Amino acid sequence: MEHFFLPEIPQDTFIVEGETYRHLTRSRRMAIGDTALFSDGQGLDYLAEMIGCTKDSATFQVLEERQPVGESPLSITVYQCLPKGDKMEDVLHRCTPLGVTRFVPVLSRRTISDKVGENKLRRWEKIVLSAATQCGRSILPEIAPIHTFDEAIEEMKQADVAFICYENSDAPLPKLPKEGSIAFLIGPEGGLTPEEADRLPCCSLGRRILRTEDAAAFLLPILLDRTDNL
Repeated sequence: MEHFFLPEIPQDTFIVEGETYRHLTRSRRMAIGDTALFSDGQGLDYLAEMIGCTKDSATFQVLEERQPVGESPLSITVYQCLPKGDKMEDVLHRCTPLGVTRFVPVLSRRTISDKVGENKLRRWEKIVLSAATQCGRSILPEIAPIHTFDEAIEEMKQADVAFICYENSDAPLPKLPKEGSIAFLIGPEGGLTPEEADRLPCCSLGRRILRTEDAAAFLLPILLDRTDNL
């Protein structure tokens, strides 16, 4: 079934315009009488039927509200030290289908990239929207403003479980909850300094050193499997 995100979905009828309208009529070739699933991005799904269509908009009638099936009871936040170039796009594209709730770009001591312009942020949001739509998620992951390392650490302490992935650690993953919140931090290309790594419990991701843009996508299936949330 076709799946789309809309920020506000009323209980009776609603109108779809703009890029979403063009996608559902031109790419998906939906017509009057067809049904689709719409998500509000906050965890609610609505089955709706197209009851009208013009050259620039389509009208849908809500048939029923559905509980999401593509979300876990875990809230996972990835604190990603900003990588060079477009590597953050890889992180967003790979990790959104794996259930991340929130992405936080972080400036650490060895971070090279430190600027995120409006155009880059809009592109990040489009990548997350596309990935979440494709995999049938009901929650649209948030992209937080850039955090300093200190801000990130203090925020991470509010999670039920928080840890740093550090190549010089040999500690296993901590005990993980099946529900609640998990926050973990991935360092930049140059790695974290020992002082930074000392701010929270650290764990190892195995014997091999992973690229910064690969680490979170490597870890997430492990977290989901160990918490029975695959």
